[in-house]
Amino acid sequence: MDWVGENQTWGQRVEETLELASVAEAEKLLADLAATFFPPCSSSANGIRYVTERPDATTLYRTLVEQIPAILFTASLEGGIGEAYVSPQIEQLLGFTQEEWLNDPVRWYQQIHPDDKARWSADAAQMLLTGEPLRADYRVIARDGRVVWFHCEVKMVRRADGRPWFIHGAAFDITELKRAEEALRRAADELEARVEERTAELARLNTQLRSEIAERRRIEEELRRARDELEVHVEQRTVELVKANEALLREIGERRRTEEALRKSEGTLRALFDCAPDAIIVIGQQGQLIQLNAQAEKIFQYGRDEMQNRPIEMLLPEFDWASWRNRAFHLGELESYGRRKDGSLFPVDVRLSPTEVKEGRLVIAVIRDITARKQAESELREYALRLKTLSRRLMEVQEVERRRVARELHDEIGQTLTGLKLTLEMGARLPREKRCDVFGQALEMVNCLMATTRKICLDLRPGVLDDLGLLPALIWQIEHYTAQTHVRVEFKHSGLEERRFPPEVETAAYRIVQEALTNIARHAQVDEATVQVLADEQTILINVEDRGVGFDPEVVFKTNETSGLAGMRERAVLLGGQLTIDSRPRGGTRLTAVLRVEGNETAN
Repeated sequence: MDWVGENQTWGQRVEETLELASVAEAEKLLADLAATFFPPCSSSANGIRYVTERPDATTLYRTLVEQIPAILFTASLEGGIGEAYVSPQIEQLLGFTQEEWLNDPVRWYQQIHPDDKARWSADAAQMLLTGEPLRADYRVIARDGRVVWFHCEVKMVRRADGRPWFIHGAAFDITELKRAEEALRRAADELEARVEERTAELARLNTQLRSEIAERRRIEEELRRARDELEVHVEQRTVELVKANEALLREIGERRRTEEALRKSEGTLRALFDCAPDAIIVIGQQGQLIQLNAQAEKIFQYGRDEMQNRPIEMLLPEFDWASWRNRAFHLGELESYGRRKDGSLFPVDVRLSPTEVKEGRLVIAVIRDITARKQAESELREYALRLKTLSRRLMEVQEVERRRVARELHDEIGQTLTGLKLTLEMGARLPREKRCDVFGQALEMVNCLMATTRKICLDLRPGVLDDLGLLPALIWQIEHYTAQTHVRVEFKHSGLEERRFPPEVETAAYRIVQEALTNIARHAQVDEATVQVLADEQTILINVEDRGVGFDPEVVFKTNETSGLAGMRERAVLLGGQLTIDSRPRGGTRLTAVLRVEGNETAN
C-alpha cells in the first residue's frame, strides 16, 4: 500500500473541499506553545537586565523540541514538504540528516521495515479517517542497516471548522526494551519447555513405578499361593466352569423362554425388555435398529433417539449385516466388538434370533459386554504361564541341589567308605597283634566320615537356624565361612537380638547371606567383605558388599548361567520384597535385599 500516494490524494481532496487556513493562525499556536516555556521578562529591581523582546515562536519551539531525547516531527496536510519538520535526533538514531530526511518525501516510508509497512499504512489511514491518535511500535531501518524499534505517538490537529490541518508526533527509541523483552521471552519459553519436559518425565516415572509396584504385588501374592494351592485351585476352577456351563445353558434356555413370552405379551415384553441385564436390540430387515432396551443405552452410551433407525454397524462395526442376512436369518452366536459413542471398542457376545411378526421378519440381538470375562481369561492364562515357569524353575533348582548332594556323597562319603572297607579287609588278613594299627586307621576314617556327614547336613539345613534363630545362625555361618575361605567378614546387625521371625523369613535371609558370601569367595578375588542385617517391625534389610572385580548384572541374568542370583531374587520376591545388585567390572559389588516380615513373631 503506497501510503505517500494516498496521503497526497487526501491533501488534494482537502484543498478542493476546504479553504486554506492562514499561516498566521499556525504561527500563533507555535508562539503560544513557546510562550509557555519561555515567557517574556523585564528588568528587575536589583538591576539585572532580562530580555524583554519576544523571540521568534518557531525558533523557541525548535530549541525546545531539540532537547527532548526522541524524534519529534510535524507535517502539514495542506501544504508541501516545506512546512514539515523533524528534530535533529533523526541523525543520531537513524544516521540521516534533517535535510536528507525532509528533502526526500518518501524516505520515511522507505525506511519502515517491510514487515511493518502494511500495519503502518493501516494505522495511519485509521488516524486520518477517524482522527483518533496513533499509538504503536514500528521497526525502522537506519542508514547502516540496523533495525531500530520506535514507539510512535502521532496526533492529527484539525481547524476550528473540523478540517484536517497538520499532524505532529514523537518517536521514542525502544530498541533496548524490545531486545530485553525478546531475551526475557526466550528465557521464559526455555524455562517453560524445561518445566514441561521435567513434569512429563516425572509423571511417566511415577506411572511406571506405580504399575511395577502393583504388578509385583499381584505376582507375589499369586506365587505364594501357587505352590500349595495349584492343584486345589484347578479342581475348584473345573467345578466352577462346569457349574457355570450348566448355569449358562439354563440361562440360554431361560432367555429363549423369556423371548417367547415377550412375543406373546406386549406389556410384559416392554417391562422385561428394559429390565434385561443384557443389551437387547430389535433389527429390521434392512439392518436398521428398530427397538432398544435401557441396557443398550447404558452399554453403548447412546440415547435411544440417537440409535433409532440407524444401521446395526454403528454399534457393531465388524458385523456384516448383508452377509448374515443372505444366510437366511439362521440363529447365530458370535463374539465381536462393540463401539461406544466415544469411539472406544469393547468385546461383546452377540446372540442373534430371527422371529416372525406382522410387519415381517425381525431379528432380536442379545448383546453382552464380556470385557470382564476376557480379562479374567487373559489373567488365568498369564497365571498358568507363571506357575509353569515357576514349577520349571523349582525343578531345576532341585535337580542342581540333588547333583550337588550326590557329588558330595560320592566324592566325600563314598571314597571314605571305600577306604574304610579296604582298610578293614586288610586288617582282617593281618595277624592279631598288628590289627590295632589298622583299627586305629579305620576309627580315624569313621570320624572323618561323621564330620563330612555333619557338614553336608549343615549345608542342607543348619540346625542352629531352627533351634536358636537367625542371628546365631548367621554368626555361625560367618565364622564357618571365614575358617574355610580365609575371607574376613565384618558383620553388622540391628534388631535381631532375642527375636524370632517367621520360618520362611529366617530361611530366606540365611540363604541370601550364604549365597552372597559363596559368590564372593568364588568370584570377587578379595580377602574381606561386609555383611549388614537390619530389622524393624515390617522388613529385614540385608546388605552384602565387597570391593572385588565386580561384574555386569544385566549380562549375567540374561545368560541364565547363574542359579544363585536367580534363587536369591526368587526368595525375596516370594516374601513380598525385592533384591537389587549394584556392580560393575572392577568396581566391586553391593547386594541389597528387602524382605517383608509378615504374621506374628515367634517368641524366643
